[in-house]
Amino acid sequence: MNERALPFGVYILARPADWDNAQQLGYWHTAALENEGFIHAASHEQVPGVFARRFSDVQQVCLLKLDEASLVDFLRWDPHPVRDELYPHITAPIPLQCVERVIHWPV
Repeated sequence: MNERALPFGVYILARPADWDNAQQLGYWHTAALENEGFIHAASHEQVPGVFARRFSDVQQVCLLKLDEASLVDFLRWDPHPVRDELYPHITAPIPLQCVERVIHWPV
């Protein structure tokens, strides 16, 4: 599956071990939520770039496709400080029931 085939939406890119940990906890949470006030996410179009920039040390990540409607009170789109793009940020821990689908990227 390539980026053109990704369903429209908001994604979390997760290292497999971090996804396993989230399943044990029952929610997705990162240090960025405490340090920056939000969890970093990406639109379907941004996934390849985020993967290339932030996950070059791993062969594959778990893409967590989020149910945006269930996160509407906690989802905001902020401008990137360098790129002329808006990035989705989630301002609360993400319950696992808000994850619609898990996709292994790249396939």
